[in-house]
Amino acid sequence: MKRRYLQTIVEESLKHFPAVLLTGARQVGKSTLAQALINKKTWNAGYITFDDRAALDAAIRDPDGFIKAMPTPVIIDEVQRAPDVLLPIKRAIDRNRKSGQYLLTGSANILTLSSVSETLAGRVAVHNLYPFSWPEMLDLPVPTILKDLFDAREVKDLIKKLFVPVKSDYRKKIEKRILIGGYPPAVLMDSDHARREWFSSYRQTYLERDLLNIRAIENLPDFNRLLGLAAFRTGRLLNLSDFSRETGLPFTTLRRYMNLLEVTYQVSLLRPYFANIGKRLVKMPKLYFSDTGMACHLTGADSISSLDAQGNMGAMAETWVAAELLKLLTVSGHGFQLYFWRTQAGQEVDFLIERGREIVAVEVKWGQRIEERDIANLKRCSQDLKSRLRLSVILYGGTEVIPLGPAMLAVPFPVFFGVRE
Repeated sequence: MKRRYLQTIVEESLKHFPAVLLTGARQVGKSTLAQALINKKTWNAGYITFDDRAALDAAIRDPDGFIKAMPTPVIIDEVQRAPDVLLPIKRAIDRNRKSGQYLLTGSANILTLSSVSETLAGRVAVHNLYPFSWPEMLDLPVPTILKDLFDAREVKDLIKKLFVPVKSDYRKKIEKRILIGGYPPAVLMDSDHARREWFSSYRQTYLERDLLNIRAIENLPDFNRLLGLAAFRTGRLLNLSDFSRETGLPFTTLRRYMNLLEVTYQVSLLRPYFANIGKRLVKMPKLYFSDTGMACHLTGADSISSLDAQGNMGAMAETWVAAELLKLLTVSGHGFQLYFWRTQAGQEVDFLIERGREIVAVEVKWGQRIEERDIANLKRCSQDLKSRLRLSVILYGGTEVIPLGPAMLAVPFPVFFGVRE
């Protein structure tokens, strides 16, 4: 088993909270991580999964009796399949506030589901496990780039810290990462054919079991078609009205289906940045598939030439960066938020990383050369955000860290993500 970055964070939470909830898409390794935490000396927990039909039936039939009879500490896997156990867990915690009693895992964000009446507020630490990140897959330390970006006093100090040799062929390795994604079973397969079979099986199981366990779907073929169309739209603004006309689905149905994709961690919706927080909630978000391997499978792209032919290479590279950033934010401490920036005229910066009152802008460029037009939007963003913008970064396909101004620099992908292959 590869040790996940999140393991240390979950171990720390178990020392301070009565319950920990580990969520994420199915097959990202939640069960493996949860069981890796069991230690006879430090946390000697039992394990039960609601994939076991007998256990699931018992929890559904009598959730109170099930929890009362369950010795702690205990791992309860796939808890979203019997969400009624959360209320008796709350009662058990209120009787005894001892830390590390329950580790719950779920492949849906059960705290957002309408069927869940009790959120365990103040009693549970919530952590989201993503597919493997690029450096995590290579057993490298957690990248420190976010801390470096916000702590550096001057660009020259940052460049000095980031000045490391980069191999010129690394783009081929990223292309492979984009095509296979980060799901552990897919990543660890040597056969492309076996990997395609795995993605196909994942899609079928997701549609026929996971979704229907959460909420009834009136028309599964429509949802299946939407899944594929959403993959083609990754990295783009999500205009539900236009999407409704394109798919032929009623607006309310489409909005509900998109919410299900988000709740089950298949997609992420990135909000635009506005100083007025209310505006962030009403403006159109950008849609990103959570895993580029799955997105490539759904669009039928089995090679980089296929992505180029579809005109999707840029959007897929941006989607890969979005996923890597989200994975990095979850293991880099609290206080980081991710947005994008866009003007009414359509000028856009791919990502804004916010910490407190400070912001770092990140523009993604798959190419190897930096041109004036590549930095024009960053300059416009700087004028808009003024003193709140600490630094601007062009994340690009070259090999050198290049200063582009007093508060702007270009950084190769491997340097940014701490990869030395």
